[in-house]
Amino acid sequence: MRTAGSAILVIMALVLAAVAGPSLWLQRNVVDQDGFVALAGPLGGDKEFQESLTTLLSGQAAASLNLPSFLNKLAVEIINSAAQNIYSDPGYPQAWSETLQRSHALTFAAAGKSEVAEDLQLDLAPLVDLVAAKVTADVGATVPIPKEVVVGMEQPQIARALPLAVTLGGWSGWMVFIAVDLLALGVIVARRRALTVVASGVGLGIVALLWLLASGAAQRYLSALVLGPGSATQIGAQVAELARDSWQGGITLTFVLAGVVAAVGVASLVVGRRRTT
Repeated sequence: MRTAGSAILVIMALVLAAVAGPSLWLQRNVVDQDGFVALAGPLGGDKEFQESLTTLLSGQAAASLNLPSFLNKLAVEIINSAAQNIYSDPGYPQAWSETLQRSHALTFAAAGKSEVAEDLQLDLAPLVDLVAAKVTADVGATVPIPKEVVVGMEQPQIARALPLAVTLGGWSGWMVFIAVDLLALGVIVARRRALTVVASGVGLGIVALLWLLASGAAQRYLSALVLGPGSATQIGAQVAELARDSWQGGITLTFVLAGVVAAVGVASLVVGRRRTT
C-alpha cells in the first residue's frame, strides 16, 4: 500500500512539475511586462529584424504622419530614409523598449487581464516619433505626430490563448510549491526511499527531455507568426528563437537537478547496502 501510494504521489508531482515549469516561464517572460521587454529587447538590435521593421514602420509612418501637401511626392523617399536611419539614433533603444511596453499593455491589459483583444497589438508610436524627428530635421518643417500607431498582428488564435497563459502563469508558483511537497511526501511514505529518490531523478530528467522536445515544436509553430500583411515571416521566427533560447536555461537547470537527485538516491543505496553488510 505504501509503495503504491508513494508511486502515485511521485507521478502526480512529476506531472504537475511538467506543467509548472512552462507556466513559470510564461509568467516571467510573457505575462510580466518587464520580463517580456527583457525577452524581446535584443530583437531590436538584430539587423534582419531591423530590415523587416523598417518596411513596416515606413508604411505606418507614411499613413500616420500629416505631411504638408507639397511633400506628397517626396514623402515615401523621405520616410524610408528616416526609418532606415533611426537605428543609430541615441533614442532608439528607449523607443524600442517603450514600443514593447505599450504593445504588451495593449494586448494584456484589457479588462484587468481577464480578457484580451482578438489580436496581438503593436504600438509603433515611439518609433514613429523618431521617424518624425528625422523627417522634421530633413525638411525643416514640424511634422504632426500621432499619439498612437497601432498595428494588428493578425494572430487571433494566439491572442485567444493568452488568457490561459495568464491563468497558468498566476498559478505557477503554487504549482511548483505543491509539486515539491508531493515529491517530498512520496519519498517519505516510500518503503525504499533511496530507490524512490533515484526514480524521482529519472522522472525529472524525462520531464526535462519532454520540455526540450516541446520547445522545438513550439519554435516551429511560432516561426509562422507574421507581423501584419506584407511583413517578413522571419520576424516571427526570430521571436521564436529568442523564446527557445530563454527556455533552454530552465531545461538545462532541470537536467542538472535531475542528475543531482538521482545521484543522491544512488549514494543512499550504496550507503544502505554497506550498512547491511
